[in-house]
Amino acid sequence: MVDLISFDIDGTLVTGNGPGPITLEMVRRAQEQGHTIGSCSDRPVTDQKNMWATQILLEPSFTVLKHRLDTVMAQYPGYDNYYHIGDTDMDKHFAELHNFTFQQVQTMDPHHWMANEVGDVLWGPQGRGSMPFTVNQVEQLGANANGAAAAAAPGQDTNGLTDPNEEYAGG
Repeated sequence: MVDLISFDIDGTLVTGNGPGPITLEMVRRAQEQGHTIGSCSDRPVTDQKNMWATQILLEPSFTVLKHRLDTVMAQYPGYDNYYHIGDTDMDKHFAELHNFTFQQVQTMDPHHWMANEVGDVLWGPQGRGSMPFTVNQVEQLGANANGAAAAAAPGQDTNGLTDPNEEYAGG
């Protein structure tokens, strides 16, 4: 089965500003296996094309702003699966708005094209990191079992974990 795979850049691809866990080898394998690949990002299209040409060294099928995912589906009809892989609620919003299956890069199950020749999925050097919290999750973390606000050290949530929003620079 051949899929159309749209990648967000920042926080998703290893070449992003805020490197993500999707490696160049994974992207190459997806294309080699016949999947249609490209990027849908907040970055200007010229920046996206430059990244593909100078860092990824592959020719993408498309580069568009993420709010234009509908144009990708219109240009490439007939696929069984349309995926948008990203790291933010905005990625999810536009993917679902335009009938793409959203894959949260921090929590998604690996696709077969992510595995190397021995079957290992080797995420980028930053790993998958913490998933950014939604506002509701942050509020829930701020309350202890009695409903009172819990105290946390700066940069930590109430469980003593590092606040992912301090390091997070997704896009």
